[in-house]
Amino acid sequence: TGMVDIRYEVAEGTIGYINKVNIMGNERTQDKVIRREMVIYPGDKYNRSRVKTSENRLRNLNYFEVVTSTPEPTGEGDKYDLNVQVKEKPTGQFSAGVGFSSVDSLVGYVELSQGNFNWKTWPPIGAGQKFKIRLQLGTERNDVDISFVEPWFLDRKLSFGIDLFHREARYFSDAYDQKNNGMRFSLGKPLSRFTRGTVAYTLEQFEVFDVQDSASDAIKGEEGKRLKSGLDFIWSRDTRDRFFNPTRGNKTTVTPYFAGGPLGGETDIYGTKIRSGQYWPLIGGTVLNLRGQIESVDYYGDTDHVPLFDRLFLGGPNTLRGFEFRDVGPKDENGEPIGGNSSVYATLECTVPIWKMVRGAVFYDWGVVNLDSLDFDTTLYNDNWGVGIRLDLPGFPLHLDYAWPITYDEWSDGKGRFNFQIGHSF
Repeated sequence: TGMVDIRYEVAEGTIGYINKVNIMGNERTQDKVIRREMVIYPGDKYNRSRVKTSENRLRNLNYFEVVTSTPEPTGEGDKYDLNVQVKEKPTGQFSAGVGFSSVDSLVGYVELSQGNFNWKTWPPIGAGQKFKIRLQLGTERNDVDISFVEPWFLDRKLSFGIDLFHREARYFSDAYDQKNNGMRFSLGKPLSRFTRGTVAYTLEQFEVFDVQDSASDAIKGEEGKRLKSGLDFIWSRDTRDRFFNPTRGNKTTVTPYFAGGPLGGETDIYGTKIRSGQYWPLIGGTVLNLRGQIESVDYYGDTDHVPLFDRLFLGGPNTLRGFEFRDVGPKDENGEPIGGNSSVYATLECTVPIWKMVRGAVFYDWGVVNLDSLDFDTTLYNDNWGVGIRLDLPGFPLHLDYAWPITYDEWSDGKGRFNFQIGHSF
């Protein structure tokens, strides 16, 4: 065989520079909402990679059906105008329906949301803010939630959120009902490509009511109203390839918190929660997921115990699926869960593609809740294993699981349990 030499001759063109960035096609969305997502600016060298990144950031806003960018010569040598053409799509939604889960039972809801909100104009569209009102009425819960988010507070990459809520729950216990009314203010900021920091203040009034006459003294002592004023500090790192149904990467959050003291209120507590989930892609589209959480809470000052509504519980579709909701942990003399001050749980789950938008799952859940703070002794652990189906229906993701307890306490019957859940799990 012979050998040949190949010679490449390259003729470099002139470097182009951005003269102006022209935004076109936005009838409702303000120019500044689009420009603040751009990563290429007038005076910059023309960089195709940064242009594509800008296009993707605009698409991720979910305001536009089409986003294209075209350089146009200005006739001034190496200067080009960058024409960004968008086609807007509806960003408001009204939805209503009826749902069912193994925890909430039957729930009807109505939701009105606008993903491109503008509180200063009518109609209130175009400033890139987010607004939502949701009402839920059901056999086990009644909720009202109103939320507003400004993702560029003071024209900085600083998100500001306000939440007002009323939540009434009858599924926490057979011995009592609980009602929460409050408000939450939050500020969040990206710290790096994968990390984010958030600080949030919550003012909330809890009420434990309709306590049964047969309830234990531990539960009867919690009856009545209590005000809580607290701060959360949240650090998160997210390297997952997708927000929903990820196949690789990790998401970890660390949340120290405290309430009372200089913040006022009637609840003096502090604690820390650490949560992490890791995803690994295996052969044939199989995904292995290991996730878990560790948390401890304690009291100080004028408070002589951690109130019932701030104690830690495990059990149910999001933790140990072989047990009833909040049924893992310390119980009173009637077998009613009263929660603890320390908890740890872990889940190992493997999902396998079966058909389009359908995956099978096999999982193992393990966890323990202890009465005292910073008590992570695993002697009284509970665990279960199970199988499930994941239906990734558009706008209606559905998880169906059946789990069998392996290790359980004297109050559990040890029978398998079915869990039905709408939505994506962390």
